[in-house]
Amino acid sequence: MGTDKALLRAGHGLTFAGHLLNCFVAYGCNPVVLVVNEQFDPTPFLAEKPEIVVNHHLEKGRSWSILLGLKKVPPGRACFIQNIDNPFLEPELLDLLAASVTYDGYAVPVNQGHGGHPILLGNKVVDFLRQHHDLPDFRQVLHRFTRTEVPFPDDRILWNINTPDDYKEFTRLKGDSHKNL
Repeated sequence: MGTDKALLRAGHGLTFAGHLLNCFVAYGCNPVVLVVNEQFDPTPFLAEKPEIVVNHHLEKGRSWSILLGLKKVPPGRACFIQNIDNPFLEPELLDLLAASVTYDGYAVPVNQGHGGHPILLGNKVVDFLRQHHDLPDFRQVLHRFTRTEVPFPDDRILWNINTPDDYKEFTRLKGDSHKNL
């Protein structure tokens, strides 16, 4: 990508990370945890007061980053999980997920039969995951819990901006008047 995905421009003068942090803070999430690699400088994001967690073992994969972040979530709380490569987030979506999640399950926004982001882990799921010292595969662990699919009409929940071409398409779409973040 030429830069860390978290630093890609999302629009309105914000990076992907800045936009997502602002959204979660505005929604009332506390703490908001940002898991980063050792080279990432979180200084520009400190105004949003995220809990910064450094993943020193990137070779352990995404599941390890999720586990590190969940260790900062207080016991008995639900938790949104959002990939940095999807900057789409709005309060309506968070409200729908919050209204749908069960204590012992998780809620996933779905568009055209595909699960998107963010997901919301129920309290029991978060507490279960926090107890592990290693998490081999996050998706496998989720199969132990009840999945609630929340239909959402906006296909932006499915975005995964992983390549320069994906980012070009993102910048083209966000420029459309009906596709603003």
